[in-house]
Amino acid sequence: MSPEIKTFPPVRLAYMRYTGPYGHPDIAMHWQRFGQWCEAQGLMKPRRKMYGISLDNPMVTPPNECRYDLGVEVDASFKVTDAATSGVAIQQFEGGPYACQPFNGTAAQIGMAWMAMFGQALPMSGLQREDKPSMEVYLEDFEMDPNTFAFGCLLCVPVKAL
Repeated sequence: MSPEIKTFPPVRLAYMRYTGPYGHPDIAMHWQRFGQWCEAQGLMKPRRKMYGISLDNPMVTPPNECRYDLGVEVDASFKVTDAATSGVAIQQFEGGPYACQPFNGTAAQIGMAWMAMFGQALPMSGLQREDKPSMEVYLEDFEMDPNTFAFGCLLCVPVKAL
């Protein structure tokens, strides 16, 4: 299946950083903590797009140094008032064109889906990877199945023409 090309607009994000191996169970704990923080800030009603941004290439960066930002869209007036205790800060996401494929599965399965995206889907797209972070996009209707822990998101790789 060939990825769909989507152009994401620039957005302002409140984010929390995880540092460690991609695919580690601690990422799920960070998402839970970040979700609770978002709820306390009134950012979950209505739900907003959330982003999991992989800042490093795990083939180059040692696993314990890989950085992953958990982000939620916020407007220009939003301020983080508890940065020292929450670990949340603000960043600007520049957006741009991304090759995207839907994922539905568990945290244990997402690594293989990323490998397929880089190894098969992206080469078939006729585009090359742009030197920017890849990301997972969690849409406003995101839910995790409480029985299987399966969830859905878009796997998105920044691209440019060959």
